[in-house]
Amino acid sequence: MLTPVLAILTSLGFGASDFFGGLASRRESPVKVTANAHVLEIGLFALVLLFSPGARFVTADLGWGAVAGVVGGVGVSALYAALASGRMGVVAPITAGLSGSVPALYDLLSGTRVGPLSVAGLALAVIAVVVVSLAPGHEEDEGRTMSARSLGLAVLAGACFGTGFIALSFTTPGSGFWPLLVARVTSAVMLLALAAILGRGLVADKAARSPIIAAAVFEAFANVTILLAIRIGPLAVATVLGSMFPVVVLLLARVFLGEKLRWMQRAGVALALIAVVLTAIP
Repeated sequence: MLTPVLAILTSLGFGASDFFGGLASRRESPVKVTANAHVLEIGLFALVLLFSPGARFVTADLGWGAVAGVVGGVGVSALYAALASGRMGVVAPITAGLSGSVPALYDLLSGTRVGPLSVAGLALAVIAVVVVSLAPGHEEDEGRTMSARSLGLAVLAGACFGTGFIALSFTTPGSGFWPLLVARVTSAVMLLALAAILGRGLVADKAARSPIIAAAVFEAFANVTILLAIRIGPLAVATVLGSMFPVVVLLLARVFLGEKLRWMQRAGVALALIAVVLTAIP
């Protein structure tokens, strides 16, 4: 029962992070927004480690953390490139669906047994993300086409995020949150280098700083909860339920920005709630 709870908290965290990151990206370059958020997260994870002493790690734990950081950095870059060149309503479900289904498929093929109701719940969770994201009315999509390049970038982003979850599953519980710190240092260095190469500078605009801080806090929280959920397992449940963040973004936009929910989006939210109930049943 604890894994679904932690996974839902993960979706809430990633959803809130994406929401505030999206607000910041209206005022600043998305790459710079993410780079600055990840730099802040280094301090947050260091603080978490300070208040959770006794963690012991082996070299492999740090190595898997670095792998998660590399693929995470590539995934974020690919995601923003796909969003910039393709249709957001197509990019979002592909990325979220793959980020949850890739590790879930790995977990099931590795021999993990999940009950039939849980399998049905996982399938409904993926469908819910697709329904919510594909609902008509995305102003950002007007006049955009989904090229093979945009599709490929969306697939790459989802595969990278899913691979990052798998990498974290290889870390030992005794290593605590050290793998997250290593992952964030790695991704921050990559994104800062990318921002410098693109000539965007490294310091975010003052108007974007508050939402960047909020995005960093929520993303750090989500990374902590997903790591705990993955370690408790099953990986399939943790990652699929943890990838329902598009539903959370939709609800936050409704509450804070007054965006109306269309019937497809309401149906997607309902499916997500049913998915949570089914997955939580042993």
